[in-house]
Amino acid sequence: MRGRQAVVDPTGNYEENNQRLGKSLGQAKLRRRLFDVIYGRGSRPRSRKQLMTVAEIKPTDAQQAQNEIEYLYKKHLVARIANEGYADDGSHYVYLKDEYVRANRDDIVKIANNPKLAAKMATKRSPALNGKTVIVRQLVTPSALKKRKHLDVLYLMANPIRRYALRVDAEVTKVAEEIRRSLFRDNVTLHQLPAANLDTLIRGLNDHRPRIVHFSGHGSADGIAVDDGGIKRIKRQVLSFDILGKALSATDKPPDVVVLNACESVGARTALLQTAKAIIVMQDEISDLAAVAFAIKFYGGIASGQPLQFAFEQGCVAVESVSISEAATPVLITAKGFNPKKLILA
Repeated sequence: MRGRQAVVDPTGNYEENNQRLGKSLGQAKLRRRLFDVIYGRGSRPRSRKQLMTVAEIKPTDAQQAQNEIEYLYKKHLVARIANEGYADDGSHYVYLKDEYVRANRDDIVKIANNPKLAAKMATKRSPALNGKTVIVRQLVTPSALKKRKHLDVLYLMANPIRRYALRVDAEVTKVAEEIRRSLFRDNVTLHQLPAANLDTLIRGLNDHRPRIVHFSGHGSADGIAVDDGGIKRIKRQVLSFDILGKALSATDKPPDVVVLNACESVGARTALLQTAKAIIVMQDEISDLAAVAFAIKFYGGIASGQPLQFAFEQGCVAVESVSISEAATPVLITAKGFNPKKLILA
């Protein structure tokens, strides 16, 4: 398996991100105590029970604490990973700093403490003109959203090769951030499955019936590198393109689109096009920088209502902007008779 170079370039609207995060953080006392503990000294992930102990929260408030920590996670104010030895209290998950929030914590907290400050901030969607705010954002009403199909994206990630570690966690965070800034953000659900393998893929297909199945990780001409589920020692397993294709077809609602954001995944063409209408694969090695850039702008286009063809082209433009030598690495391949200019997913 060949690895992508682990580099991520943050993008997005700084002011609007901080405005949204500050409003979400708010001033709820228990929530703020948990937030302050996570962003205090140290970087080791902690379970909810450990956070309660440090924050001096009473056991009788355990359910409220659980609700607040889940709220922080869902609002992208903290990160969450599986508990793989970080806490021995039986917790399934542990919580840690989100890198964007960590870097911009002071501004986010300032907005949370002063909601009027957020209303005065100039952002890309709400620029300031002569001291006044002019709203230029196009509004999408609930009734308008009901007329469009809801898009479920199954976002699989695997990073089992320690020598060539990837920032697939940062990638999906930035993709989610881009979707939240997009026109039809409320019409897209991103189902994130880390440490992915055949089992998680099949469960994801059964649970969500996704229209897009995405894989980020290592790849080769033989298949994609998936996780063996180990805790102390992580071993890679190769999921062949043939088995991948059979798994995707073994459902009553196969995905319309499959994205393999992995090196040399073009070999999946024959196996996947028996089921999917279109696939996006890499015809050579791809760096982490280029792979992340592609994913961000591709899903930004999809969540803005762009047809598949043009969302793909936006992703390719993003690749060229960060690594011109890799501009032609992503390829969109469609089933016979299918027009990607007519498929609007969100």
